[in-house]
Amino acid sequence: MIRNVHYRITCKTAILLASMAFCTPGWPQSDLPDLGDHSASVLSAAEEAKLGREFMRKIRQELEFVDDVELIAYVNQIGQNLARNSDQPSRIFTFYLVRDSTLNAFAVPGGHITLHTGLITTTQHEAELASVIAHEIAHITQSHIARMVARAKRQNLPAMAALIAAILIGGQAGSAAIAATQAGLIEQQLAYSRSFEQEADTIGIATLARASYDPRAMPAFFNRLQQYGRSQESNAPEFLRTHPLTYNRIVESVSRAENYPRIENPDETKFLLMQAKIRALYGGTNPAKTADSFAARIQTNSFAHLAVEQYGHALALAGNGEYDAARAKVSALLEADPGQVSYAIALGQIELAAGRAASAVKVYRAAQQRYPDNLILDLYFVEALISNKEYAEAKQILKRHLLVRRGDPRLHRLLARTEGESGNNLAAHQELAEFHYYNGDLREALRQLHLAKKYTGDSFYAQSSVDARIEEIQQRLISSGEKL
Repeated sequence: MIRNVHYRITCKTAILLASMAFCTPGWPQSDLPDLGDHSASVLSAAEEAKLGREFMRKIRQELEFVDDVELIAYVNQIGQNLARNSDQPSRIFTFYLVRDSTLNAFAVPGGHITLHTGLITTTQHEAELASVIAHEIAHITQSHIARMVARAKRQNLPAMAALIAAILIGGQAGSAAIAATQAGLIEQQLAYSRSFEQEADTIGIATLARASYDPRAMPAFFNRLQQYGRSQESNAPEFLRTHPLTYNRIVESVSRAENYPRIENPDETKFLLMQAKIRALYGGTNPAKTADSFAARIQTNSFAHLAVEQYGHALALAGNGEYDAARAKVSALLEADPGQVSYAIALGQIELAAGRAASAVKVYRAAQQRYPDNLILDLYFVEALISNKEYAEAKQILKRHLLVRRGDPRLHRLLARTEGESGNNLAAHQELAEFHYYNGDLREALRQLHLAKKYTGDSFYAQSSVDARIEEIQQRLISSGEKL
């Protein structure tokens, strides 16, 4: 969880300024300043990518990122669909999930978009969740960071430089630097960023429509949040403090959305299951109370979909160590709906948590026959195979997926683990190098390759292979302007 409460507050303030993610109220009938090509000369694509990597590295030290394969895949499925339908469909985006019950989301340079778990559990439809992601995508495609830096360069470059440095430094020193610079920057950037919000709303709504989501989901979400904030007054959700709304902005978003045909919400079973999974695994610190809350909802019929509540209850029971009860509930769900892959994933995970790796392998092998090319299911299957020391099959599955998904960090990380546990240290370090390379950490990739060289022995082929990869990564570092 968050280790430094004071830094958490100041860092989020910095995030608002640095990412322009929903950071200020809307401002109707406001045109964007004409910056011409000046923004491109301030922040190049390489610089933007580097800043994004550094920023994500820093906030990983301060925030608790969710690593659940299914949840991350779900968020990325929505995000990538929206990205393909954005005004820059070839741009690369990565979507993350942070364990935080507050309602928030932010985007940083390099296409990094982070959502709080509280955002998913607060939205009522997948389209509402998509509307927030579409807005964040628009901030990135419209180069709002570069344009902000361009304006700051003309007005107050030292202050802007201090703010960006503070974000990257972090800790107490970073907090002090942010505190010293943020007040003036907020005053200078306010009117400008209002235009950014208007632009992101407009482009986000168009993206929603192209991605087959109802554009009305954005103003509907805005309106409900504003009403909720008024009812809560001083205890309003964090989203309304960091992403302020105005009546005019909501009205304008309604008007824009009405220009598009209405789109009915699709089957939202997956959305509801992922909400339940977050509530069960990340919604509190007391697993017993979480399980009791699901049981109470089921007993009092306080639910919209019984199977979803039963699924969440089973996960919560497993989180509390009640594996037999959890296994029975999920098994019943899977028997009633064998086509729901989330149930098979849950049953396998329960078996693994209970120390029954062989049973987990059996569950996943049966599910794989129904879904032979399901990457997410196979990632869980490989985990079970590794736990059961069935390394050869695990490697076979991972290498098959890598043939068509080379560069997927998840596959390289799992293959590194498989190779390491099976005693192949050379391959383990090589795969770890690829994992870090495709995550953008080229220096750590080089470190892993140098470790790999210690295990090449007398093999000329192995030595040449490692040396060639080292040279490739070194050349990329040099071409990006970094020193070796």
